[in-house]
Parts: sequence; structure tokens; C-alpha cells
Amino acid sequence: MNENDNKPVEPQNDAGLPENPINEATEGMRQAAAAAEAVELKSLRAEPERKFPLNWLWIGIALLALAALILVVVLNPKNTAMNEVLAKMDGATITKADLYDDLLKQMGAEQAGSRVDNLMALKLIDLEAQKVNAKVSDADIQGEIDNYKKGFPSEDEFNSALQQSNMTLDNLKEQIAIQVKLRKIFEPEIKPTEDQLKKYYEDNKADFGTAEKVRASHILLATKAEADAVLAELKKGADFATLAKQKSTDPGSKDDGGDLNYFGHGEMNEQFETAAFKLNVGEISGVVESPNGFHIIKLTDKKPAVTPSYDQVKEQVKNRYLDEHLQSLIGDWLDKQKKAYHYENLLAPASAPAPTAAASGQ
Repeated sequence: MNENDNKPVEPQNDAGLPENPINEATEGMRQAAAAAEAVELKSLRAEPERKFPLNWLWIGIALLALAALILVVVLNPKNTAMNEVLAKMDGATITKADLYDDLLKQMGAEQAGSRVDNLMALKLIDLEAQKVNAKVSDADIQGEIDNYKKGFPSEDEFNSALQQSNMTLDNLKEQIAIQVKLRKIFEPEIKPTEDQLKKYYEDNKADFGTAEKVRASHILLATKAEADAVLAELKKGADFATLAKQKSTDPGSKDDGGDLNYFGHGEMNEQFETAAFKLNVGEISGVVESPNGFHIIKLTDKKPAVTPSYDQVKEQVKNRYLDEHLQSLIGDWLDKQKKAYHYENLLAPASAPAPTAAASGQ
């Protein structure tokens, strides 16, 4: 039996633009961090790729670069920067203009025009942020990053999630800066009261705390007879980690002495989870049968559930409240700003005029 069977797979984001952009930009990032709290439990469950959902404002390094190239050409077709040589060989050179032409040909004018709209949305947010003096400090960005990191068991897991989402730490900082600007732009309009924030905290209290977790090691065997034999060795004083390296059939944990790191409720199969959470620290279970085989489990640590007070997470509560409420405002706000700034996408194909009654023969 495949040891990954019967295990829940964490949802993964698509590579394209999200259907609900602001929801992805706010709720999505938080859900990714929450999902990533589940430590990679190797052979006991599927090993999902942890990704940061794509912010609608972050549309990929290559596409942003393309949009920037498009904007340069649209606003100043004679810009000499487009003649910059990117590559050369005997008898030929490749310039920025060549790259632009090739990328535009692959994307098509309609899709490229859509990317320009996204890039201009970034510009609009920057302009409005300047108007209201909505500055983003290093402390603002670092605070958000620290909150995301709390959802990961280690720095390596956090960096892995970035890599799997085709992002760098600098990309993430750019996303955070945009989101912080939006909060500061919209806070005067949303005006959350203390009572509203306290109610939001009470309604979502579990999201601001950490659930109970345990850390366990296990030895996985194919048959009960093998498991009974290993358990007998352990009762005689054999070292658990050594036996796990020698005899466990779990390739994901045996080299680590069977260590599965921390996990919470709902992350393991039911039989394994029930047995593990009943153990005291340092205690070894009997033989536990699950769909994966026969386990011997050793509990190595426990972390009780922690629920911080409202005052301890007040800033996080306000940020989440703002993020959720600005979702219903951002679309109309962008349309309004485009009109106010006389935004015109010169790359987008012109809309065909609607046929008149005479032309349609009516």
C-alpha cells in the first residue's frame, strides 16, 4: 500500500490570476501560512507543495517585466533604452525591443494589455498612498513576515514555501508593501471601532492562537509480527532512533530516527493520531495498526494550545479586519481612480462599436 494513501492533501494555488484578487491577496496569504503549520509528515501523509497564493498585484517577475517593457514602448516608442543589447554573437544582436516583440507575439495584445492594467493598478496605489502619506516602514514589512513565519515549523520550511511559489523574499516584501499601503489608504474609510475589532477577535479567536501540537517518532513495519519483535527489543532497552534507522520501512523518517516533527489534530491518519495524542512525553506506544502498516510510536514533546488575549494581537486583528472589508471596496475604488487619473491603456485592443439598428437591418 502506498504510504501516502488516505492522507489529506493541502490545497495549492493556481499559477494564473485569482478569481477574487483581493481575497487572494489577504485571506489567501493567511491560509497558506495556516496550512503550512502542518509539518511535512513525510510518509504518513501526502507531501504537498506549500505555496504562497499569488497576489493579484504580484503577477510574476517575467510578466511584470514584460508589462514594464510594454509601458515604456507605449509611452515613449522612441525610447533609446529599448535598443539596449541583451545578447550578441557574430553577425547579430538581441535588444530589449527584440525581446518585447517576441514576448508580445507570444502573449497577444489582449493578454499583454491586461498585464498593463495590473501594472497601472500598482501605480495608482502608489500615487494614492503618497497623497495620504501612507508610508510603509521596514518594521511594517518585517512584522508581517514574522507573522507568516509563525505558521511554519522552521526557516527552511518558510523558504521552501517561497521557492515553491516561484517567489523570493524580496517578492514577498513587495506584496506586503502593497497590502500595507491598501490598509492605510482604506482605514479612514472603513474606520473600525474598538467594539467591532473585539467582536471580530471573539468570532475568529482560534485563528489568532496556536492549536495543540505533539512531536513524535515512529517505526513503521509491514507486519504485526515484525512490529511485536521490535517492540520487544525496545522494552529490553534498545535505542528507539537506532532501531528506526535500521528497521523502519518509512523512507521519509527513518534516516531521522523516525522523527516526524510537530503535528496537530487532523494531520495524521486517525489511528496514528489517536495513539500519539494519548501518550505522555517519553512514552512508547504498543503496536498501532493503520492503513500504512504497523507503527510503534514514541512521543518526544507536547505543545499545549495557546490563545492570546485581544490586547496581545490587537494589531493583527485590525489588519485582518481591514483586509477583509477592503475586498468589497477595492474594485469600485480602482475604477474611480482610473477615471480621476484619466488612465488609458494604449495597448489594449479597441472595442468594436456596437452595431446600429440600421447596420443590423432592424
